[in-house]
Parts: sequence; C-alpha cells; structure tokens
Amino acid sequence: MIPRRLRRASTIPPGYRRVDPRTATRVPLWRDLSPETEVFEGDPPFEHRVWTTVERSGYLVEQITSLGTHLGTHVDAPGHFVTGGAVVTQLGEGWTLMPLVVLAVRGLSVMMDDVRTYERRFGRVPPGACVVLRDGAPGLEPEVVSWLFTARRIRAIGSDAAGPDVPGDGEFASTRAALGAGGVVLAGLGPGLARMRPHGDWISANAPRGAFSGFPVGVTGFTVARGSSAT
Repeated sequence: MIPRRLRRASTIPPGYRRVDPRTATRVPLWRDLSPETEVFEGDPPFEHRVWTTVERSGYLVEQITSLGTHLGTHVDAPGHFVTGGAVVTQLGEGWTLMPLVVLAVRGLSVMMDDVRTYERRFGRVPPGACVVLRDGAPGLEPEVVSWLFTARRIRAIGSDAAGPDVPGDGEFASTRAALGAGGVVLAGLGPGLARMRPHGDWISANAPRGAFSGFPVGVTGFTVARGSSAT
C-alpha cells in the first residue's frame, strides 16, 4: 500500500495507487557524471582531481575543480530564468516524489492534440505530476506547458534530451513557461526512462540543496515488476 502520508485522494491519482515506492521496482533515471558528460555551449566543463588517497591520509577525497550547476542530469529551479525566482534551497518537497507521465511523441513538437490523445487513452494528467518526454520526443510547445501547469496543476516537466524545449528555440520558451509557473525542469534523464510506463509510475528526484539555480540530481523511477498486471 501507499504510505499513509500519501493516501489523500488529492495526492494519489487514479491509476497510481498500485505502485508503492517502498516496494516497487526501482529504475535509475540519471546519467553518470564524468568529464565526458556533454556540456551545453557556454557552460563550464566538469573537472575534478584526487585531493588525497587512502594510502596517504587513510581516506579518499576528490576535489571538483569545475562544475556547472546545469550539467548532466539536473534540475532547473525557477531562479534559472526568473529574476528573484526560487533557487534549489527554496523549493518545497513536493517535486521530490511525483506521479510520472511519459510522452513518446513523434512529430515537430508536442502539441495539445498529443496531450488530448494521451488523456483519452490513460485519463487526465494528474495534479502534481512530472510530464517527461522520452526517446528524443520533440520539445513541448510553450502553450502546452502553460496549460499543463494551469489546467492540470503539474509540478514539473522533463526530458531525456538536454531540455524540454522545441528544437531550435534559442529563447527556451517552454523552460521559461515552466519556471515562470513556479515549477521545475528535470533535464538530461537517462536511458532507464525506456523502462517506465506512460501512466501509473512515480518519479523521485533529490539533489544537494545549495542556493543555486539548479544542480546535478539523482533521479529514480518506481514501476511495477516485469510481468506484473498492475495498471
């Protein structure tokens, strides 16, 4: 069963009660952070060195000498684009465990018709959800993002690409729409996303709570065991 603190009807949407994060199959949804991690143009690279070793000091410590706060699998807080917007330390806890909605759409961009198609098949996008694009799905149109935050009261959007914006949009309108609505963006999710169902699973994100506009983040998906009949 879902933990008692999550049992309010407004918190557990239809179709999501069968997956209990305490006992569900856990799926890593992040990418490993390394010097080979792709860096967005204009951002600092990731570099580190060994500070001391077990042989020298009795313990191993590494020093990160260069790290952008929006590198690899990471969270964007409102302050990333909104002057005076919340930074990671000011985010509530709601975004750390969310109903997961996965869209794998082929086309120039994800439009309202695609969301309506999803809802006809699976039901309404639940309040507090994280809506994620998978398998290189094109970005979300900004008006779709605004609608999801206002009409469906979602909490986050995400993508297994560098971000959820429509390709070629140098203004990052969809990211701006999400952050302007007080939501967060999870970018650079890993290949484990292919194991998550379109509807009924959960996503959890956690990051060091620095006073930054974003930070590399660990992300875990919670889904049913393979062969389960849960819906």
